[in-house]
Amino acid sequence: MSKGKKPQKPLSKATVALLEQLQRRRGVRQLAKRFLIVCEDNKSAPNYFNALKEHFNLSATSVEVAGSGGHTQPVQVVRRAVDLKTSAEDPDSGTEPFEQVWCVIDGDYGNKIDNARNKANANGIQLAISTKCFEYWVLLHFEENDKSTVDCDCTIRKLKRFIPRYEKGKCEFRSIVPWVRDACARAEKLRKPGIARGDLPEAQNPCSEVYLLVNAILGAFA
Repeated sequence: MSKGKKPQKPLSKATVALLEQLQRRRGVRQLAKRFLIVCEDNKSAPNYFNALKEHFNLSATSVEVAGSGGHTQPVQVVRRAVDLKTSAEDPDSGTEPFEQVWCVIDGDYGNKIDNARNKANANGIQLAISTKCFEYWVLLHFEENDKSTVDCDCTIRKLKRFIPRYEKGKCEFRSIVPWVRDACARAEKLRKPGIARGDLPEAQNPCSEVYLLVNAILGAFA
């Protein structure tokens, strides 16, 4: 040992315990970066987000995707999200709580979304709405389209110009999600809040705010 250099005292048990506690807290904080996505349907949207997870190599722990269980009314989708969020927060669940919870909903429900939004806001849940339907978000992967549609079937007909055999729940999204950043840019550019009923996306035909969800995921993990 060099002259003049005092030997270090061993850490006390209290100090060691405190350091271990801080380390555990840091670990929990890292694990807490989790997203829950609850989709209105059990087909197209869940398949899309699972393909997105695969493309960006995101684990099931990081991003969990769930369907609505057949309960497709907007407020029912939010209730499903609240139940899953609450279960994850239970200390006995064996899982970490979700940092962000999103509901993916079609905008063709119109005013029926109001109750869902109120319940979502009260429970710290965010909505990603596509008007008229989720297929408009898919269409934005291929083109910048701001033409209104009367229903989802009309949007699907537009989408079939790029995916001729497109059917809900049967589309292979792996070849589509690589263009997700283009879709985000187009969706954000075309979003025009304030045209009617304030800034509500269901009041703008067409529009999609799925880009907000995707940007949140990519900002957290990519």
